[in-house]
Amino acid sequence: MIAIARLLTVMMIAVAAAGCERPVVSLGFWFEDVTFESPMLGGRLTADDLRVIEAVARGELAAAFRGLNVALNDRRESRFRVRVTQTVVEGRMRRHAVVAGESRSVSWAGGFGSVNFTYYASGALVFAPPGTSRSDLVGAIGRGLGRGAVHEFAHQLLTGINLHATRDRGSYEYYAASREQQYYGPMHWDHAGPLLKQKYAFPQLTARR
Repeated sequence: MIAIARLLTVMMIAVAAAGCERPVVSLGFWFEDVTFESPMLGGRLTADDLRVIEAVARGELAAAFRGLNVALNDRRESRFRVRVTQTVVEGRMRRHAVVAGESRSVSWAGGFGSVNFTYYASGALVFAPPGTSRSDLVGAIGRGLGRGAVHEFAHQLLTGINLHATRDRGSYEYYAASREQQYYGPMHWDHAGPLLKQKYAFPQLTARR
């Protein structure tokens, strides 16, 4: 009887755990062919520069979504996707306008977004503190792009909320990318952080509630 009771207990725990399972959410992020040049950089970005920029951007994504049940990759068939493209033109306005990024999503289907390489590369130079080295400028481009992608993913992952409802210029949620904090210094979540944890926590964390 004791053995049967133990077996039933194990089965009940297994069923409960299975009911709490959440599939890993796939976040696809990739770079299209992009270029940029500026006298501040001594000319055109090199292939090595672009590799550094992508690595820094991916590091920003990993840091922002650390602790969530998501998988960052470069798969274009991922449920949620953000690409880095040369420029982004917002076509839903009455007149076309170049923007830092955009996203479109449906809660049950996923989402797709883009971030503007030219915009963020330019911003990293515009907001650079005096004396910033070339290598730090290149890193700042990657940070700006990565944090911009985090913002677009947040739009897709949290449909139905006003992501921009913050005055914290150092947050991922802030509505404008035209600020120094987008490129330099640390960045953090504001009101969207707890919502992301609630919706995309690891299964074992959910099971312990």
